[in-house]
Amino acid sequence: MPAPPSIPRFEREVMEHVWEQGPTSVRAVMEAVNDDPSRSPRAYTTVLTVMQRLEAKGLLRRRRRKGGRFDVYVPRVDRETYLRARADAEVDNLVATYGELALIEFTRRTAALDPERREQLRRLAEG
Repeated sequence: MPAPPSIPRFEREVMEHVWEQGPTSVRAVMEAVNDDPSRSPRAYTTVLTVMQRLEAKGLLRRRRRKGGRFDVYVPRVDRETYLRARADAEVDNLVATYGELALIEFTRRTAALDPERREQLRRLAEG
């Protein structure tokens, strides 16, 4: 699978709501986004535009609900797969840009972790 695109903060927030809700409507995502009273509410059209962009980027699929008057958006990739692929692409980019310096920094940071955490990461990396 090619690396999925990097997405800006608000697109990521919208994706988080879609991943949480599963197949969902623009209105349901807008209500979830606007659930935070400390922020200005986002308009329906703003959320619609973002979801259309995410569809164009291949992260969402749009379906017309049978007999319905609105579309339902479904994630094309689950959250874990997206994050793993993005992390892989970012690490590849760091290594391509900084070479051994990036690898040395990863090694230093890994060595600075407590032994229990290092062991957890080793087990995760082995699958």
